[in-house]
Amino acid sequence: MNRLVAHRGDMTTYPENSILALRNAVLLGFQYLELDIQLSKDLVPIVIHDSDLNRTTGVNKNVWELTSAEIESTPLLCPDNLKNNRDLLFVPSLNKVIEHINQFTKLNVFMEIKKESVEKFGLESVVNKVLAVQEKAKFNVIIISFLSSVIEYIKHTKSMPTGYVLKKYSQKYLSKTKDIQPDYLFCNVKKINRPNELWGGPWKWTLYDIKNPIFAYELLEQGVDLIETGDIVRLSNSEYFK
Repeated sequence: MNRLVAHRGDMTTYPENSILALRNAVLLGFQYLELDIQLSKDLVPIVIHDSDLNRTTGVNKNVWELTSAEIESTPLLCPDNLKNNRDLLFVPSLNKVIEHINQFTKLNVFMEIKKESVEKFGLESVVNKVLAVQEKAKFNVIIISFLSSVIEYIKHTKSMPTGYVLKKYSQKYLSKTKDIQPDYLFCNVKKINRPNELWGGPWKWTLYDIKNPIFAYELLEQGVDLIETGDIVRLSNSEYFK
């Protein structure tokens, strides 16, 4: 599984972006994880995809309306069979996630800084808070974002790998990619007509969200560097990735 990326961890077994989802992906043998970051009211990096908590917790609040302490005491929606693991099924801070997976020093973790928090708190404030917390990680961290400004800011302030997530696969985004020179490029495979003819460059390609093991294997054979999947159990159990 050294070319597969666990999208929000093992999100088919556990709530997405939860400590259990991320940790289980590692235990299944994944060397690459992806998680999402928003900022709380008190400017603490929180591992959650949406800017509001409704979809994942049932709480009708935005993440920046609550303090980190309030968010970290908010349970994630999950099936009854996971009740024995309740202590690890709250919305986690980035700091807490790092604490729980820091023993896996060979990991590569893509941390996506979300657009909503940047728009709410400002680019420098958000990125600096994330950079400060990720310093505690003993594994490799790659900051990724749909915002090219995030990648540009990091390149001017810190020496670390970055990844640009493409909103569209178009000439406009190719030009921007050449300008910012990310280490990784991410794109939804549905936006690309010919995945075997990807833009050449110094970057590594990661295509998502791919759940079919045969298709994933074919893309890797065609030269795609990494495959990001939301169904890590299906791919990890496939004969193609044993």
